[in-house]
Amino acid sequence: MKKKDLTYLLLAVGILLVAGYLGYTQLAPKKTAASKTVEVEKVGVIPQDMDSAGMKAISNADKVVDYNSPVDLSGLNNRSPFGP
Repeated sequence: MKKKDLTYLLLAVGILLVAGYLGYTQLAPKKTAASKTVEVEKVGVIPQDMDSAGMKAISNADKVVDYNSPVDLSGLNNRSPFGP
């Protein structure tokens, strides 16, 4: 083999090793990820007979944020949604 061929062969092997390492690290699941748990806070129904202190607390805009955004349903059943 010529020196040029050996250089290209080593370059190809290096590229394949780097690609294999990156593929393995990105696609193989981490061992510690399975042991972690997700914590979720579930809020129940607010009773109608809540005391006034509780109603003031949930009515305070500084402490409570409404993340429910309105849904725009005005374009339903439109035969030409992207123009005339």
